[in-house]
Amino acid sequence: MQSSEFFFLLERVGRERGLSSEILLESVKEALTSAYKKKYDQSPRNLRVILDEGKGKVQVLVDKEVVEKVTNSGTEISLEEARKINDKIKLGDQVKIEVNPFHFSRIAASTGKYVMMQQIVEMEKDLLYEEFKKREGEIISGTVRYKADHFILIDLGKTEGILPVREQLLNREYRQGERVRTYILRVTREPKGPRIILSQTHPIFLKRLFELEVPEVEEGIVKIRQIKRDAGRRAKVVVESGQKRVDAVGACVGLRGSRIKAILRELEGERVDIIRYSEETSVFIKNSLKPAEVKQVKLDEANKEAKVIVADDQLSLAIGSHGENVKLAAKLTGWQIDIRSLGQIEEESAFLRELSGVGEKTLIGLKQAGFLTHKDIIRGGIGGLCKVSGIGPKLAEKIFNRAKEISQ
Repeated sequence: MQSSEFFFLLERVGRERGLSSEILLESVKEALTSAYKKKYDQSPRNLRVILDEGKGKVQVLVDKEVVEKVTNSGTEISLEEARKINDKIKLGDQVKIEVNPFHFSRIAASTGKYVMMQQIVEMEKDLLYEEFKKREGEIISGTVRYKADHFILIDLGKTEGILPVREQLLNREYRQGERVRTYILRVTREPKGPRIILSQTHPIFLKRLFELEVPEVEEGIVKIRQIKRDAGRRAKVVVESGQKRVDAVGACVGLRGSRIKAILRELEGERVDIIRYSEETSVFIKNSLKPAEVKQVKLDEANKEAKVIVADDQLSLAIGSHGENVKLAAKLTGWQIDIRSLGQIEEESAFLRELSGVGEKTLIGLKQAGFLTHKDIIRGGIGGLCKVSGIGPKLAEKIFNRAKEISQ
């Protein structure tokens, strides 16, 4: 093979594999070292490869020791031969000698080629790992290639990613050849190449979708403060606007719902509630229970409990299927939320009107203090009842005992 052919092949391999000339040079050096060792049965000393692409020249230099009698021509040179290079050389000196790699035997060349290909494969794995490691936390598009019991293999172009069952959307059918967006959850280095774990259930996956579909989020005008998901069923996204003229919720929904619809298409039926953030706790709790309409929120700061009152026809909406709406709202706010309908409160607090000594003013005081039902009275205890205006220890004990009777 001529030097010009060598450069052509080197360039072609680099282009096809996406490897730089510096990386390929290292693989060439490894290959020549192995070929050299195969030919001379000994590793070369200080092997250097110099590529002069301008002149189309490949130069391979090794150090050889000057000896009286040569026993291994791979590492030694006779004094007579050495003095043809430099007449001042003496025994024991090291001389740089140029070796023609194209004169290696077929077996040695084959060994070098194998080593070079192995080096290139390992370098490709390292480059792929570095490329995808940098992309952890990003969204990537791929094609469903294979579906197994516990995972789906996603073709990412240069390599493949794994979408485990726990990271798959609950009600989605993943069809072979289907184009999907996923979140790069984790990238680890493995002997066979990088292991890329993907997700569609991670909260950040939803955040990245908003960044893609809502320019105001991507630009930082609208800030996503929090996301809580019951992946495949429901998600709540708390948003806040950094500019008064920009409505955070409206920006995320888009004209005629165009932006939120694009996001929902990726989630296959998962409902997404966009919640306006408020520094006022009661307002934030009220917002977090959307789409239900809340009548009133009473806060118990000491126990971090919120009593929420809704109309009768809003109760099931506020709680949500399998309790998902109120559970996500509790996770968002960090408060324990107890939801009651107006009908339930009327029914559960009816016993108060029947008690002697409890007038209309006392009844109003109890409600204002958060004692709406017999459960509230048991939770508050006699001490809590005594704090209500118009209620002394005896009446408090009477009300408390009556509440306990009803609960049994």
